[in-house]
Amino acid sequence: MLGSTPIYTALQQYAGKDFLRLHMPGHVGKGIKQEELRHLTALDVTETPGLDDLHLPTGVIKESQELLARAFGAAKSYFLVNGATSGIHTLFLALNQDGNKVLLPRNAHRSFFGGLVLSGATPVYIPVQVELELGIALALTAEDVNHLLSLNPDVNNVFISSPSYYGTGCDIAAIAAITSSYNKLLLVDEAHGAHFAFSPLYPKTALESGADGVVNGLHKTLPVFNQGACLHLSARLAGDLRITKTLSLLTTTSPSYPILASIELARQFMEENGKSLLEKSYQLSREYREKINAITGLSCCEQELQVNGVTGIDPLKILVSVRASPLNGYQLAALLRERYDIQVELEDHNFILAMFSIFHDSNDWEKFYQALQAIAAAYPGRGRTRSTVELPPMPPMVLSPRQAFMASYHQVPVKDALNRVAAEMIAIYPPGVPCILPGELINQEMLDYIIYLGKSGARIQGPQDPSLHYINVID
Repeated sequence: MLGSTPIYTALQQYAGKDFLRLHMPGHVGKGIKQEELRHLTALDVTETPGLDDLHLPTGVIKESQELLARAFGAAKSYFLVNGATSGIHTLFLALNQDGNKVLLPRNAHRSFFGGLVLSGATPVYIPVQVELELGIALALTAEDVNHLLSLNPDVNNVFISSPSYYGTGCDIAAIAAITSSYNKLLLVDEAHGAHFAFSPLYPKTALESGADGVVNGLHKTLPVFNQGACLHLSARLAGDLRITKTLSLLTTTSPSYPILASIELARQFMEENGKSLLEKSYQLSREYREKINAITGLSCCEQELQVNGVTGIDPLKILVSVRASPLNGYQLAALLRERYDIQVELEDHNFILAMFSIFHDSNDWEKFYQALQAIAAAYPGRGRTRSTVELPPMPPMVLSPRQAFMASYHQVPVKDALNRVAAEMIAIYPPGVPCILPGELINQEMLDYIIYLGKSGARIQGPQDPSLHYINVID
């Protein structure tokens, strides 16, 4: 069975018969003329005989999902064609009822908030460990999880994110031991860690560490089309029909066969080539981290990321600090893009984040290094004054996320928002930890902080008015 690609094989067979397509989609295999897209139309079909049905798989999709589960060490796996978001929403909605408490990190992906709205669950927030000089949220600790479960024995389940956007991983094994001792499910958003399953040089997977349900955004790190993702279940959840029913509810009834085929082919590719390619990438990462560290004014963050709670780092996430450079991260990223045709994943005042892949070879790493070296030489000088990110105390929650989402609201000048209930999220990014979320009270301390943010020039996410002159509040 190793290397078997039942979906792709069935699509090839269908395309090879040159059917007169009197079915959806409307391009009927020949209506798109642009060269880049035209080749995809041969495989972009609907649920014809032999191609199975994602909502009730009994043939090639069922077989391919079983192959996926085996490759990732899951008891059961599902394809996701609506992105990792649909898997996160599925777990929230399937495993919680209105009013259930869920333990989750304050800086979780926005899909967590969507899951809270859909399910009606109430969040209990886990504090996150922030590297204050870089201003990034990196992990949460097993101790905090244990403490919050002891204070909230009625929590229904625990849903965390690991690895972080920056590649730092939590101690999932320790957290899993704690959740098991309380008889709680541990669910993990492992969107950025799909490649971990294929090499022992990388952090252990969440499933391997004891998680009950895991979501991978396959397109983030594997050769998969955007929106391609998967949901893995341990033996504890594999037979839970609520998950199957909920996933079907949230999934399009017109799934993309090219996305399904790309997931399947990526799984086959990683089984055959992943270990060797990941090892080569690991060695390149070690080599070029050392080289970048030798560039005056720049450094690859490693020691800075070892905050409490971090037990592993993805070597393919290269976080370059510019704190000792006269340039900020925005300026460095702009120079890389405009002068060297290099586009990084993220830039901020204190750093840039470069996401490398198993498909970047030594020439690509060298190009990045040479560009950094040339820019540093062209812009010598002392580093900027360091500052730290301060986060305010968490405000009291007046309404659940679902109640707040459903409530009517209006906009007021920020100075008039005292003791009103927020109708929108406000977060400084990075670290991406919301200072306030819909349903939370804007007390005096929070109002002062929001006014401060509006004057700070910080990068704000969430509000309708990012200048923070106005804010949306519940009626």
